[in-house]
Amino acid sequence: MLIWLVLLFPLVGAVWNGLLLPRHKLLSHSIAVAGVGLSFLAALPLFVSLLGEGAAGSVHLAFSWIQAGDLDIGMEFVVDRLSGVMLLIVTGIGSLIHIYAGGYMNEEKTTARFFSYLNLFIFMMLLLVLGNNMLVMFIGWEGVGLCSYLLIGYWYTHKPNAVAGMKAFVVNRIGDFGFLIGIFLTYKMFGTLSFSQLHEVLAGQESLSPALTSGLTAIGICLFIGACGKSAQLPLYVWLPDAMAGPTPVSALIHAATMVTAGIYMMTRLHFIYYLAPSALMLVAFVGGATALFAATIALVQNDIKKVLAYSTVSQLGYMVLACGVGAFDAGVFHLLTHACFKALLFLGAGSVIVALHHKQDMQEMGGLKKYLPITHAVFLVAVLAIIGFPGLSGFFSKDEILWRAFSFPGVGWVLWLMGLFAAMCTAFYMVRLLCLTFYGKNRSDEHTRHHLHETSSVMWAPLVVLAFLSIFIGYLGIPPFLAEAFHGSNLFSPFLSSVIQVPPAGEVYWSFLHEHHSEALEWSLMGASTLLALGSASFAFILYRNGPTPFLQERKEAFASVYRTLYNKYWVDELYDRIIVRPLKEMSEFLWRVVDLGIINGGLNVLGQSLMFLSGVTSFQMTGSLHRYAVVFILGLMGLVVLVIV
Repeated sequence: MLIWLVLLFPLVGAVWNGLLLPRHKLLSHSIAVAGVGLSFLAALPLFVSLLGEGAAGSVHLAFSWIQAGDLDIGMEFVVDRLSGVMLLIVTGIGSLIHIYAGGYMNEEKTTARFFSYLNLFIFMMLLLVLGNNMLVMFIGWEGVGLCSYLLIGYWYTHKPNAVAGMKAFVVNRIGDFGFLIGIFLTYKMFGTLSFSQLHEVLAGQESLSPALTSGLTAIGICLFIGACGKSAQLPLYVWLPDAMAGPTPVSALIHAATMVTAGIYMMTRLHFIYYLAPSALMLVAFVGGATALFAATIALVQNDIKKVLAYSTVSQLGYMVLACGVGAFDAGVFHLLTHACFKALLFLGAGSVIVALHHKQDMQEMGGLKKYLPITHAVFLVAVLAIIGFPGLSGFFSKDEILWRAFSFPGVGWVLWLMGLFAAMCTAFYMVRLLCLTFYGKNRSDEHTRHHLHETSSVMWAPLVVLAFLSIFIGYLGIPPFLAEAFHGSNLFSPFLSSVIQVPPAGEVYWSFLHEHHSEALEWSLMGASTLLALGSASFAFILYRNGPTPFLQERKEAFASVYRTLYNKYWVDELYDRIIVRPLKEMSEFLWRVVDLGIINGGLNVLGQSLMFLSGVTSFQMTGSLHRYAVVFILGLMGLVVLVIV
């Protein structure tokens, strides 16, 4: 019963706000918050029921959906420890974002449409998370894509917003094509799309034939293409930075708790396929590491506060994908959890800054906001320390776990570790740079803006306080074993997911290193090195930017102008895509329209029509209804028949 309520509440909120259209902003906000909040309360008992030792998941059939020949697809939902964690993330973080959105959207005349889209987004994400087969997941997968289009382009009268929404929609369709091919291949090979049945089939394989291995590799790569679209990995990451065009609560929802986590969740749900396709996972690992480093370097020089956070999200998603690629799916989900807390806090904190500055987002026009926004500054500082991996905060535990598991990967592990390490150093630098340019130094706002600066309302900062609390303490669920005594705790998270994430028997030999024990001294050394380098990078950024933009920084920018321009222009990837993909497609479509459609097809039909009209006019003798003309034709016809008969 509870699982149906989890799905029902946000759907009812979306329909109520979308169709009944309450005119009062407070009413529409209350309906939306109630929809997600009640869903969270219904999810809590479901999650608690999974806490007991040996607690097993359950599958719930709503109805038989598709029956055609051997194909039998049910509208099935699965509640296990993996989906339980995701339920709390989606509904819990989503509830806080919904509460915050009421204050952020206060200047809007009406918010019913906005909150309808927001509730629908949550419903579609829950459908994706709870689906027990690929088709149910795909409905939610496409649903969050549609909702992202609606929310990113919410202010559609402003052209850049509409374009950003379309860009997100189109780029995701590219990834979704790969996902669909993966679904088709899965059904062709196994005759089922059910996660439970797929797991049973593959768990019963003691060894793999070359054909089966090749098939699983193809499926894994195709599904990963879908993940690259949703979770913004190279080369399909370009939609995510432009998604900043939407309202800031939308950015927080997309970047922290919902859409971008879909790819990570999908690969973790299908971990048994990836464990048996190590070649596909190797590709996943390198794409994740490259994305983490690539996006982090771009964020180093951006001036738009939301753009910095957007590229930060791309980079952190790269960390999660890297974790999946080295078989550490539990570490990837753990970082997904910690990231959901501190990234939601960062975006909502940035939203408070933007509201206080009358919707200015350029950090060059900020500075010195610490004394004007003390609560926002305090919670933002916590989020920055968490994301850079400051010892004792949530990001420290999840980031270090991924780096260690990457290093432990045989053969190329040290390469992946270096990629993650440099990405972590870049993260520390650009996040402290953002903190300094926003809150420290001299205020660079204009007089009018400075005169009206004040802390935001409690409806906006209260969710930030809750998220700050989570950003500090949520990491203690996953303390590495060698640190457990120092922090008086234990690693609860990985054992909790161990009943869901298991290596199939056919892959145990290859993945045996996952259970190997390494020297604690080595773990301490690597953790110490990564932490010291990240803190050193953060300290360097603080020294450079604590007083805001200075002549020295301007001189450095000019001295390294080519590097700065390359990073500031994001390696010109968008321009490259525009030149080699968008323009040729537009030129081809214009050629097809003008030459083929208008010239050949329409022109040919027009010529044919005119010819038939001419022939009909000639053969009809210009029939005008004249009886005399009809009589002459009749007599001539009779005479012709008589002559024909006689001859």
